[in-house]
Formats: sequence, structure tokens, C-alpha cells
Amino acid sequence: MIPRMARTPALSTVLRYASELRPSDGVAWCDTEFATSADPWLLSLRCFAESLAQDFRASAASAALALSLARDDESVAFARIASAWAMSGGFTHYRDNELRTAVDYLPLLRGVDRDRRVFAGYLLAEAALACGQLNVAAEVVALVEEESDDFLLGDDGSQHPYLPMMRVMRARLAGFQGRVTEALAIVESIRTVQGSAGELLVLATSCLLRGNNAQRQSVRQLADRLQRELGEPDDYISAGCYILVSYGLIAMSEIPRAAEFVLRAGGDADLAGLNVVDRALGLEMLSVAALAEGDLDAAQAWRLRAEPLLVNPISAPTIERIYSRVALAEGDAAAAAEWAQSAVRHARSQGRAIEAAEGEIVLSRARVALSERGLASAGLEQMAAHAADSGHLAAQKSAARELRAIGRRLRPVPGSGWNGLSDRERDVAMLIAEGFGNQAIAMELHLSEHTVQAHVSRVLAAFGAASRLMVAAQLTGLLPTDPDAEPPAELTPRQRMVAAQIANGRTNDAIAIELGVSVKTVEKHVTEILRRWKVASRIGIARLAIALADGN
Repeated sequence: MIPRMARTPALSTVLRYASELRPSDGVAWCDTEFATSADPWLLSLRCFAESLAQDFRASAASAALALSLARDDESVAFARIASAWAMSGGFTHYRDNELRTAVDYLPLLRGVDRDRRVFAGYLLAEAALACGQLNVAAEVVALVEEESDDFLLGDDGSQHPYLPMMRVMRARLAGFQGRVTEALAIVESIRTVQGSAGELLVLATSCLLRGNNAQRQSVRQLADRLQRELGEPDDYISAGCYILVSYGLIAMSEIPRAAEFVLRAGGDADLAGLNVVDRALGLEMLSVAALAEGDLDAAQAWRLRAEPLLVNPISAPTIERIYSRVALAEGDAAAAAEWAQSAVRHARSQGRAIEAAEGEIVLSRARVALSERGLASAGLEQMAAHAADSGHLAAQKSAARELRAIGRRLRPVPGSGWNGLSDRERDVAMLIAEGFGNQAIAMELHLSEHTVQAHVSRVLAAFGAASRLMVAAQLTGLLPTDPDAEPPAELTPRQRMVAAQIANGRTNDAIAIELGVSVKTVEKHVTEILRRWKVASRIGIARLAIALADGN
């Protein structure tokens, strides 16, 4: 057995091979070292390298051998983690208790060299993520230490090239959980070396996240760049980059190009170069591409290839969506709804928020086909509200698109304000701030009063406002000022206080309590302010009060 202190240099060597996209050299190096040291810890490291080399069967065998030979605490814990990692390749049956056991073994690493301890925690989080168990991955991330800049620091003080690849795991986890805004912030904080594998993986993750944040132009630019720089995906990391790009493209409905990236990553029609979860998602993209072209035969063929993955909990939610899509195309809406409901339920139970949102889209189509438009709308509304809060804007746009197809519109998210309104709703909001009533707005915009009422209710919802005055209080600063208008007349100190309260959207009752006067006194002040300032409504008072406050 090699001395335990020598395990850290061994880890650094294998991770350097990985960061150079040479995992097979890492496997060979582990074999050479194991032949002389017989250290079972090296078998777990070899398991990791073999997966990166896309030899998932060998990875599972190495993990099993490591488990049988491990004796010291670190080797036992690392073997458990390697076994959990190997499950994602699909050559060992997925067992939920395998992940749970690995988590329970983490305390055995407390006395281990920090670099090895940090890597073991990272690998377990990666294993849970690769097995589609995002809740477990999040639990592990919360338990283990973050990767610091001195991780496997070089003798010259240089950053280890694998460090960015470890850090970006946290961004992928947050992204797949639907926390897109948070994930983008993580990605932007990662320091990489230009042209390195770490930079490529960070860029690919950024492509995934920007796609789900509805940044179409950025996604296209990143896809172009990565396609030029990656070359042929002949290892786990480069293939993973292609898959991440395809996720970004599919979020933007760039379906044919997403399918192209998937096929290049997978290596063959079975996508055998990918782990289970990516293989399932890739097959779903290929079925979507076939259905988009009206090719039901091709979609059924992809479903047939996906069928063996249906029994694996890692891939089940994704495969269920494939079955739902194809069943709907075959005219069996009831079966489509059943498959989609199961997909949503399973995705949610595993913390897979992006997949749950996609499942809601698929489910809504089945419900519409079943003439259950109310249920479809309610599900889409709920999903869109959650997506907007977390920065998953692509899901929000998809929900709006599905609703438009059935003649309905997505309600503005409460508190979304100006950004939650359509162009026409913004016109109505500005006229509200000008003090226009519904009839006047209808005449100004050549709409029916009924249509204006609908727009006004959506404006109120977007601003989280109970009244038009509260909307006006938030918007008056956007209204143009008339440079030729006479300055407003002076108010008494008490009248200025009342005007300021009106600008904050307060009612007369609230103002009376705030100022310690009667409601009747407040009404008299309001009447006098209207007369002095020559305005017709409380909205006019609010607008002038805000303008004067800004001027001071």
C-alpha cells in the first residue's frame, strides 16, 4: 500500500490527466501504481478515471473491487463514493441506498488530508447529480467544504487546472434545480485559463444556463465557439460539454441543432458514450426533433431505444416524457396525460426542477387534447410563477406560448412590475399614471372598455397593487414632464405631508392614522391640494409630488 501522504500527489496526477482530456492516461497511471502498491484507494480513483474515459462497465467493476479490498477508513469511504459514482454509467443497477450509504460514510474523512477530503465530497455530489438525485446532491454540497484556491496548489503557486471543473458542479446543480439566476452568478465567479478544458466546461455550463434564462444570442455564440474549440467528443468531459450546449439550445427551441450536438456527444444511435441521465435526455431531444418535423415513425424509433431506460430511476422521469410526447402524437391523449403526470411527480421528488417544468409543458398539451383547458392553464400558471422567481425565464416563455395556443394569456407574476407587462399593458399603465379612467383609456387606445378592464387588472397584478393610485405611485417617474408648465402652487407643510402620503399610495384612512388627524381633515387637505395644483385626481397629486421630491 502506498503511504497515505502519497495519495494526494496521486490525486493531483489523475486530475491533471482529466483536465487535459486524457482520462485513459489516468487509468493507465492508476494501473501502474496499483501493481506496485496494491492500495485499494487507487482502485476508486481508477473508477473515476474510467468513467471519464467513457468505459462505464470497467468503472463499475473497479468500484466493486475497491469495495471488496478497502480496509482503512479513507479507502472504505472513497470506495463507497466511487460505487455511487459508477451507478450513473448504467452498468450497475441503481440503488438509492448506495447514495445514502455513501453520504453516511463522509464523516470517516474528517481526519484525511483536506485536498482528498474536498475531492471526495465533490465526487459524491457529482455522483448524486449524475444519478438525477438533485436533492441528495444539494445535501452533500451543504455538508462538504467548498473548493478553495489552494486546492492541490502547484509548487509555483499555480491553480490546479481541475479546480474550475469542480467549482462548476455547483452551478450545474443550482441550474438543474431551477435556480438559474443563482447558477449564473456562480459561473461568472469562476476563474479559468483561456483555452483550457476547465474554461470549455464553464462555457458549456453557461450555455445551458443562458438558454434557460432566455438569452438566445448568447446561447448561439457560445454554441458556435464550443463547436469550434471542442473537436470530437471522445471523453466524458468533452461529451458532457456537447450535452450541456444541447440543453441550452433546446431551451431556446433550437431543436435541429440541439439534436446535432446530442448525436455527436453520444457517439452512436444508442448514445452509448453518455451516462444514463444524459442518454435519456438526449433521446428525449431526438424524439422532440422527430416530432417537430412530423416524423412519428422516427419518434417511435427513439422511444423504442429509450425503453430499456424506463425502469431505471435515474432516467425514468425523462423517458416518461418521451412516452407522453409520442402517445399524444399517436392520438392517445389519456395515456399522454398519465405518462406526463408520472414524469412531473418523479422529477419533483428528485429535485429536478427544470425537468419538472418541462413535464408541466408536456402535461398541459395532453390536458388540452382532453379538453381540460382549465387544468392545463392552472398548471402552466403555477409553473411559470415559480420559474420567474428563480430566473428560469425559458420555462416562463414556454408556458406563455402554450397558453397563447389555446387563446389564453399568462398572468403577470405579482410584483414583476414593468417587466411583467406586454407592450399594450405598458400603454395602459402609463395612461393610468396620467390619471386616465377606463373610458378615457379606451378612447385613447381605440379599445373596448371590456378590454381595458382586462388590461387594468393585469397591470394591477404585475405591480402587486390594489388600486390605480398605487400603480401610479410606482410609474410617475417614467412620465415625461412639460417644460412649459407653470410651477405648482405652494402648499402648507401639512398639505405637503398629505401629498407625499398620496404619492406613496396611501388611502385617506391610512393618512389620517399616520398624521394623527381625522379622515375628514385629510379629505379637506386633498380637496385644497387638487385646487391649488390644478389637477383632477389623486394620481395627478402623486405625479407632481414625486416630481417635486426628485427635483429637491
